[in-house]
Amino acid sequence: MNKKNWGIIGLFILAGVLFCTVQFGILPAQEAKRVEYQNRQTDALTHDISVVEDYQSPYIGDASNTANLFYHLPMNNVSMTFEIDDTSLTVNYRDTVWNIGEEKARRDMVYNGIAAMAAIDNLSQITFTFVGEDFFLRRDQIELVLGKPLDALLEKEIWLERVQEPLHSPDFVRQFLM
Repeated sequence: MNKKNWGIIGLFILAGVLFCTVQFGILPAQEAKRVEYQNRQTDALTHDISVVEDYQSPYIGDASNTANLFYHLPMNNVSMTFEIDDTSLTVNYRDTVWNIGEEKARRDMVYNGIAAMAAIDNLSQITFTFVGEDFFLRRDQIELVLGKPLDALLEKEIWLERVQEPLHSPDFVRQFLM
């Protein structure tokens, strides 16, 4: 064989090695990271609040914005519908608190409620409806505990310190839900 043929064979071997590296090494690692990130987004203790800034709005009346906000918050893996009435919102989850886990559901509701009220300026109350149970969260109650303005909480470090870390305590969660 001449040098030209060996060069072509070498290129095919190199292409095969690169193809295998990408297909069986790099792409599966990227997919695993994506799946891990998605799983973290379904729990208040590991959720990345920075996604909320895309959904900040002065008014709750933008139904698609409100729905997309909740599709990017914890419990986004639970089927839900929305009802908007003036400055209040009802999120209807098509599952039971028991199925989700009572502690997790309560923690996620508080997280979602605070995030939604921090992102939507005129949202005054949220009702979380599950099969057989309703929970209420009010802006004045959140402001009493966390202070004003709520949109200042959306800064990642402040959110972590003032909202996400305290969610480990059931007492913190209990003070919000009625």
